[in-house]
Amino acid sequence: MSPLQRTPAEVAGPEPPAAPGREWPRLLGAVGPAAGPLLICFGGMHGNELSGAAALERILIKLRQNPTGLRGQLVALIGNRAGLQQRRRYIASDFNRHWTRERVARLRAAEGPFEAEDRELVELDREIAKATASRSKVYALDLHSTSGEGPAFCILEDTLPNRRFALNLPVTIVVGIEEELIGTISHFLTEQGVVTCGFEAGQHDDPYSADRAEAAVWIMLEASGVLIPGKRPEVQAARELLVTQTGRLPHFTELRYRHNIQPGDEFRMKPGFRNFDAVTAGQPLARDSHGPVVSPLTGLILMPLYQPLGQDGFFIVTRVQPIFLTLSAFARHLRLEKVIHLLPGVKRHPERVDAFVVDTQIARFLALKIFHLLGYRRISPLGRMLTMARRKHDD
Repeated sequence: MSPLQRTPAEVAGPEPPAAPGREWPRLLGAVGPAAGPLLICFGGMHGNELSGAAALERILIKLRQNPTGLRGQLVALIGNRAGLQQRRRYIASDFNRHWTRERVARLRAAEGPFEAEDRELVELDREIAKATASRSKVYALDLHSTSGEGPAFCILEDTLPNRRFALNLPVTIVVGIEEELIGTISHFLTEQGVVTCGFEAGQHDDPYSADRAEAAVWIMLEASGVLIPGKRPEVQAARELLVTQTGRLPHFTELRYRHNIQPGDEFRMKPGFRNFDAVTAGQPLARDSHGPVVSPLTGLILMPLYQPLGQDGFFIVTRVQPIFLTLSAFARHLRLEKVIHLLPGVKRHPERVDAFVVDTQIARFLALKIFHLLGYRRISPLGRMLTMARRKHDD
C-alpha cells in the first residue's frame, strides 16, 4: 500500500469526509519544532468544503505518530467553524472575502457586535498572530474545493516568491484571480510577506478530494523546508498522485473573465461542465433572469457554480506560454517598471508611488499584459481608467 493509499474502509462509500454537526476546533493542531520554518494550512474557509480539514487531520495524526524529517512546524487552522458545522458555504457572508486590510484593522480595534464571519475572522486572526510571532520564514497553504467536477489546481497571487512556492505542485496554476476576488486570506497574507498559495482539491463531495488536499500539504511541507527533502515517502507518492490526475492540462493559465452574479439574477449553470473544459466565444454556459449567459471569449472554464451560495458564476482562463514566466521574472529583477510610464495611455498615479493609471482606450490590452509581466495587479473596477499597483514582497 502506498503512503497515500487509503484502506478499503476509507473508500467504501461516497460520504463526505466529516459528519454534519461536528464542532471543529479553531486550532486543529500543531506539530514539529517551532525553531524552524513554519507552514500554516487552512481548511474550511468555506463551510461546505470539508476536504481540506479532513486532509489536515490525517496529516497531523501521521506526523505525530512518525515525526521523521520534521525540522519546522506545521500549524493547521480551521476557517469558518460555524459554516463547517452547518455545511454551509457561509452563514452571513463569504468568509474568504472578508480579509481586506481595512476590515481586519476595524475588527481588531472593535469590540462588536460582529456578524458571524466577522467573529470567525477575529478568532482566526488571533491564531495566525500567535503562530507567526517572531517567525522569519512563514508559508501558507489555503485548501479549498469546488462545486464543479474536475482536477485539482492552484490559485496564485503572482509574486515571485509565491510562484516559486506554487511551482512545487504538479498541477495547473491559475494567476490573476486575486484581481477579481477581493478580500481573500491568500492576498491578505501575501501583503504581510507570507509566501502563500491556494489549492483547489476537486469537487466538494468527491471522496478523493481529501486525498488530493493531503497530497498538496505533503508536497508543501517539503517545499517550505518544514520537512527535510527525501525523508518522507509520502511526498513522492503525493507528486505521483497529482501528476496522474492533471494529465495534459497547461501548467500556467491566466484569468480573463469572471461572471459576477447580481442579486435577483437567478443564475443557473448548464449541467456537465468540469474545470478546464474548453469553451468557445458565444457558447451558452448558463441562464439567468435576463436570458442565456454565453462565454465572452474562447478559453477554459473554471469553477462553474453548482451550489446555491456564491457570487462567482464561472471564470474563463487562457493558457500562458512558459516563455512568459521567464520574461516576467527577468523584467521584475531589472525593475523595468521605471520606464512603463512612457507607454501611450499610461501615467503615474497622482497619490501612490507604487501605482499607475492606465487609459484602456489608448493603451489597450497590451498594456495590461505588460503590467502583469512586471508584477502589477489591477486594484480598480474594470472600466476605461484602471489603476495598476505593484504587488508587495515581489522579489
